[in-house]
Amino acid sequence: MSSRILHICKEEGLNLDVKALSTLSSIAQGDLRRAITYLQGAARLYGSSISSNDLIDVSGVIPQAIVQSPFAACKSGNFDLANKQVVDIVAEGYPISQIISQLFDVIVEDNDISDEQKAQICKKLGEVDKCLVDGADEYLQILDVASSTMRAFCNMPQET
Repeated sequence: MSSRILHICKEEGLNLDVKALSTLSSIAQGDLRRAITYLQGAARLYGSSISSNDLIDVSGVIPQAIVQSPFAACKSGNFDLANKQVVDIVAEGYPISQIISQLFDVIVEDNDISDEQKAQICKKLGEVDKCLVDGADEYLQILDVASSTMRAFCNMPQET
């Protein structure tokens, strides 16, 4: 996919650095058509020089630092810190369903979390996703994820 994107960039006169190319591959999830769409959008908005941040803005993907912040707060075991991160995310207006989706990827790829902890957290992510589809309050749902994640990290029993 990368070679095809670079060919398109060359033909269209676009400058795409190595980090932007990697970001594009990641956010497009291997879908060449989606990658081209993001590339077109970024070219229209930002001109011929396209950065990694430009592609993230166009795609609607939430920056990893934003997704990592509540995760790190949950790992710390400090509920007040986790609550502050949740409040900040909701106040910024990020779509919670996108946060849940990206948080799932973070959980699955983290090698410091046991399989049992991953299972507990991913189960909660699935429940919350269903609640969001049914119209539940985003703040309460992401706070539920944070609380359950913290319980999993502290090896506390999960509520049923």
